[in-house]
Amino acid sequence: MNADVIITIGILLGAIILFATEVVAIDLTAVIVIGCLVLTGILTPQEGISGFSNVAVATVAAMFVLSAGIEKSGAINPLTAFLEKLFRRSFWLGIVFMLIFVSFLSAFINNTPVVALFIPVVLSCARAIKISPEKLLIPLSFASMFGGVCTLIGTSTNLLVSDYAESVGLGAFTMFEMTKMGTVFLVAGFVYLLLIGLRLLPKHIREATFEDKYHLGEYITNVVLQSGAPSVGKTIRKSPLITELGVEIIQVKRGSERFFSPPDDFVLAEGDTLKVKGNVDKIRKLQKRNRVLVQPLLNKEMSVNPGSELVLHEVVVLPNSDLAGVRLDEIDFEERFGAIFLGVRGRKGLQNKLIGNWRLTSGDCLLLASAKDKSETLHKNFPDLFIINHTDHSDFSRKKALIAAGIVISVIVLASFNVLPIVTAAIAGCILLVLSNVVTPEEVYKSISWKVIILLAGSLSLGAALEKTGTAKMLADQIHHLGGEHGPIVVLSLVYLVTTLLTEAMSNNATVVLLAPIVIALAQSMGVSPKPFLMAITFAASASFMTPVGYQTNTMVYAAGNYSFKDFFRIGAPLNILFWILASILIPVFFPF
Repeated sequence: MNADVIITIGILLGAIILFATEVVAIDLTAVIVIGCLVLTGILTPQEGISGFSNVAVATVAAMFVLSAGIEKSGAINPLTAFLEKLFRRSFWLGIVFMLIFVSFLSAFINNTPVVALFIPVVLSCARAIKISPEKLLIPLSFASMFGGVCTLIGTSTNLLVSDYAESVGLGAFTMFEMTKMGTVFLVAGFVYLLLIGLRLLPKHIREATFEDKYHLGEYITNVVLQSGAPSVGKTIRKSPLITELGVEIIQVKRGSERFFSPPDDFVLAEGDTLKVKGNVDKIRKLQKRNRVLVQPLLNKEMSVNPGSELVLHEVVVLPNSDLAGVRLDEIDFEERFGAIFLGVRGRKGLQNKLIGNWRLTSGDCLLLASAKDKSETLHKNFPDLFIINHTDHSDFSRKKALIAAGIVISVIVLASFNVLPIVTAAIAGCILLVLSNVVTPEEVYKSISWKVIILLAGSLSLGAALEKTGTAKMLADQIHHLGGEHGPIVVLSLVYLVTTLLTEAMSNNATVVLLAPIVIALAQSMGVSPKPFLMAITFAASASFMTPVGYQTNTMVYAAGNYSFKDFFRIGAPLNILFWILASILIPVFFPF
């Protein structure tokens, strides 16, 4: 084992740890990987940044834009309206068609906008037929994953493995090469969810309100300044409420006027009603001294309803969000989002006090409050944030919807019949979306998840290092030595299992890029075709059902459905095992050794 191999293995292990723990943002980890490989001489500078010019990376970026075109035009809105009617007629009819709709759409456009558009519809349907949203949201996420494995463009993972296979002379995947095996997974997933999965989901009927979920009454209250109060006539900065009690003033009500998040030099007056965030018990104990009257929040005084005094927003921190890995005290919520931070609910439970040292992780759910006139701005200016309670994601335009759908269908047809390479067709589709004014150039830039792009580029560089230094072959030889005597089917089964377990802990794209050179070397050492092994890691990387952070759509429904980690494990673990068994048996049938 030479020095280059040892260095590469060290960088590989460090990358896996950082990807899994998210101690630093995943895109920063990718940049660190590139820097380490270049600085140690494992890769030349040109090789280190070659991932940014990779065809698969460019295609993924273009697919983000095509998905945004469908979302912005409201092309899916008629489907969501039809689904709501079905649910009102019959629960079973609604859920079957929901699985079909979501799976079909996810086979051709990015899963995230599909799930984002369906979540408000599902929540509305659950309220209408008086069932728990928890019965519908995990099936919604899983259906998007079922569809994603049915075509080449279903997920970025598929594109990455296909491009890698082509780069090493194995040939790219065709548009529908994965469809037969993907359909088996899809049907098996449907049957499992309908017969078993729904029975394993929580059965809570009552939908938790924000007051229940975040215990608002414990740290938010109204304070009325009475005659002679020390705060009267003073600026907020010098008010004893701030200097002694340490409260944060969310809003001042003065007669018919409302002042959201007033500045420090705002002068308080007798009779002002202050909505404050702080230790309510401490405020009550000192209300006589401060000559204030404490009034509890009125029912629905803070609501998701745009007609209320303050509008609440429940925001999910997605794996690729800029907020992931950032401490709360490093975020100026008012300056950045025009909103005030109220609380966070995550893996560590509920926190609603002043917790500046909390480091946000994917799956954390933030509760923000904004003035009603700033509510829509929050949604429009920060499309990368997933806001659960926002129901109007796009304005429906029949003309734009038809144009967007026509462009996406054309891209699929041209790529499927090899009229144009998929990257060429996708980029041409993006240009047409802009020229037809379906999306603006600014929306094009915002629609691309740059964290994913940087992650892909960095992961590809590490994959190149594994191949260049011979590390991939060395690891493959060890795997062959350990399990090769049992035959390729057993080894393929182990590869699938390792991939799906790694994907539960780290990015699915990083997982396949790291494993692709290893499984190709493994197949070569065994004297068999690499295609079944490449398909195994491709399918396994998109079968992340056991945790809410294994896949982005799981993270979205985790917060929206108020699930726990054990809910995902209870329903997802059997599904992972079922897919593992099916893959071990059928991948060699559809893709012979």
